[in-house]
Formats: sequence, C-alpha cells, structure tokens
Amino acid sequence: MPVTTFTLPTLLTQADADAVMFELQDLPCISNAGVHLALQQAWAEHTRMMDPADMAAALAEAGHPPTHTETTD
Repeated sequence: MPVTTFTLPTLLTQADADAVMFELQDLPCISNAGVHLALQQAWAEHTRMMDPADMAAALAEAGHPPTHTETTD
C-alpha cells in the first residue's frame, strides 16, 4: 500500500496536528495516518484509488498546505 508523506510548515501546535489528523482520517481510502509534530510532517497509508494531490488539496483547504509531498510504495 502506498504511503504519502506531507511536509506542513503550518503544523505548529497540537491543535494543528489534531486538525490534520481529522482531515486525513475523514478522506476515503486511507487505512492509517499519523502526524509527527516536531518534524512538521503528516503521513497517510492509502489505496491506489486515492490520489496524493487530492489529499494535499484537502490539507490546504483545511489551512495546512503541504510544501513537499512524497509517495512511496
């Protein structure tokens, strides 16, 4: 299953981390997700039916636009 990691410079507080987790968990085709506040990163394990660009757009709409996105298989 692919894992997409997002770098989020606006990820500064636990409230930000909670908002990002809520956003990722609310998307379809996400099987697991997490946030690393100190690294300002979030990641999501997802099916191939989920486009990482759609996840990035959802995060941006929630006020946390990614500056870098990387997907690994």
